[in-house]
Amino acid sequence: MRADNSQIQTAVLGGADSEEPLLLPLEAIELDAFRQCHDQDPFWCGLLLGGWGGELTTKLYTDRVCHLAHHPATDRLCGRRDPAWRARTTCT
Repeated sequence: MRADNSQIQTAVLGGADSEEPLLLPLEAIELDAFRQCHDQDPFWCGLLLGGWGGELTTKLYTDRVCHLAHHPATDRLCGRRDPAWRARTTCT
């Protein structure tokens, strides 16, 4: 599986301003179980994580890392996708 460092693997539960973070599994088989556990939970682009507060959806892939994505109807760009933001917040 090839790495995909441009994708988002973190979100929050309970609303955009929540302090309840979650980390999305990277493997497809783990994502299936994760989806079952959270089948009624919306995921949010957390404000405290540097996001803009929109709802997220899971993206399952077998040939690359699974990730979270903004809903397709979203026309607003998220700062977390900005390479400059990522460079400021990535641990080295």
